[in-house]
Amino acid sequence: MKVSAIIPTYNRRTRVLRAIDSVLAQTVPVDEIIVVDDGSTDGTVDAIHTQYGSQVTVVRQENGGVSVARTRAVEEARGEWVAFLDSDDVWLPTKMERQWDALATLGNEYRACFTNCNYFGNPELTLTAFEEAGLKTNSAFGEACNPIKYIAGSYLGIYVQSLIVLRSLFNEVNGFDQALGISEDRDLVFKLAFKTKFCFVATPLVSIDRTPLVPRLTGLLAHKDDQSYAWLELVRKKWLAQPELVDRDIRQTIQNELITLYYGRTAENISELKFAAAIQTIQQIRSMGQSYPEIGSTLLSRAAKKLSRKSRARVGKS
Repeated sequence: MKVSAIIPTYNRRTRVLRAIDSVLAQTVPVDEIIVVDDGSTDGTVDAIHTQYGSQVTVVRQENGGVSVARTRAVEEARGEWVAFLDSDDVWLPTKMERQWDALATLGNEYRACFTNCNYFGNPELTLTAFEEAGLKTNSAFGEACNPIKYIAGSYLGIYVQSLIVLRSLFNEVNGFDQALGISEDRDLVFKLAFKTKFCFVATPLVSIDRTPLVPRLTGLLAHKDDQSYAWLELVRKKWLAQPELVDRDIRQTIQNELITLYYGRTAENISELKFAAAIQTIQQIRSMGQSYPEIGSTLLSRAAKKLSRKSRARVGKS
């Protein structure tokens, strides 16, 4: 089975070299490494050519975002399988070996496999991805039953950096939604979950960089800008519109996430004196079954908690 390693990058010259090194260090090697440079201006392409030569295929494009970059790489790939890695993260040496073992043991019904992950660069993050998401197992590997529940919660249990998937299946679900600037990885897993069984490897075999102050797409979530809200709203509406989503608990979880998103947007709009926009988001909350008294009470409670946090922060600084 041939596999293509896919690495999108943008202005991460040093980090992408570290990521490539981790792929080259695999105990079971991949067949090709494709890096899509998404319009870098820091000499990324020259650094890759100088250090690796023909070992790495580099595709250059104008800045279009991570979904566009990953999709471009898959179009260039020749492997039967594709495996993804972000340019600031690293694979541990036995990642591919352990995933191939799991897939070979479990059989052809499993056309996607992911591993546990840990974090580096932030000492406060001590749990693994599985521990955060509540994915508990006593097995070294196995079937991930109902994988959607591990992407529709507060913590992401399935990271695309650990995912290997059959390329034909990736294409069948139309890959990453290029209309999304964030949550495109969750959306991919959601679509795949209706088409194949997933297996997992319980050992953390991907290390994810969470160094503070390093720009990354996940940082967009903290800015609460209109574009980020629009992306998050779009992906959850897409999921709720999926007729195959019949699990009531998961559907309710997604609805709750959407309501929480609307509350956050409402609070931001009010704080910025965008009252027309606030009325619009309140109507969206109302359309999801909450009454005006419930909405008012929730907004007041959120405001009180925010003031309390600010007060404690001022006390802590004094």
